[in-house]
Amino acid sequence: MSFYPLFNINENKGFVTLANFSPNNWEKVHEGTKDVSAYHTDGKKWQIDDMGTMIENELRVFEAPDFASLHAEEHDGTRIEELVLLELRLDKLAKPLDELPNSILPANHWPESRATIGFKAENSRVSYQGEINPTPPKSTLLTFHPFIQFDDIHNYFVFVNIEKSPQHRWSEMEIFHSESGKKIDSKKVRNNAANIIKLDEYGFTPDNLPVFYCKSMAGIPFGFGQSISTGMLSLEHTHPPASLTLHGNRFFSQRDIKIAWVKHLNIS
Repeated sequence: MSFYPLFNINENKGFVTLANFSPNNWEKVHEGTKDVSAYHTDGKKWQIDDMGTMIENELRVFEAPDFASLHAEEHDGTRIEELVLLELRLDKLAKPLDELPNSILPANHWPESRATIGFKAENSRVSYQGEINPTPPKSTLLTFHPFIQFDDIHNYFVFVNIEKSPQHRWSEMEIFHSESGKKIDSKKVRNNAANIIKLDEYGFTPDNLPVFYCKSMAGIPFGFGQSISTGMLSLEHTHPPASLTLHGNRFFSQRDIKIAWVKHLNIS
């Protein structure tokens, strides 16, 4: 079973709605009461909070103000938002941990078990159905960002990563113009965090399609927007190139797409 990330985006508070039931009606892999564990890293160990139990078919909302470990810091223009990872389990774990635990729950696959993950402002909220799994340290990310909005909107690129290890490490997120292949900038990003990068300063136009590339870290990319005048929120995430492949081996297709774009962007 996957983890469900809870974090803030700037001043917009995060929330997660967990569901203790199967996401489909043909993979009823486990029914009954489960424990809820919440993990956060201090950079050395995974600390665990026991969040109680959920009975079968229960929905429960967890909100950012419930967790003192959620805070943010600025690092060379990137806002680093700490994460809490929620998980449904059948057992209680000793604490602290040297790496994120494996689940003893049989996993759902089509789709995976998901939660409602969202953010709220004073008069607006956005959410998506999702989950997150640890990525290997040597993974890469290539994604495009077609979700920039104009006029009354502040735009952000949000990059969320988790890894098995609780130890902090850093990588570079490079930003390119897709058509020319010209490098625009690079920003530091950290593992086990939500990395918030401001996009307004780059002066993108409606004809531009930014490309984001990270050579040594993978994760989930989002486009986040907030109205300057009303505070209304928008949230979109791109899908990996493999999801656009209809026939054949999806992961070989994704590899070939990455290779072609790395060549176009002249990345060493």
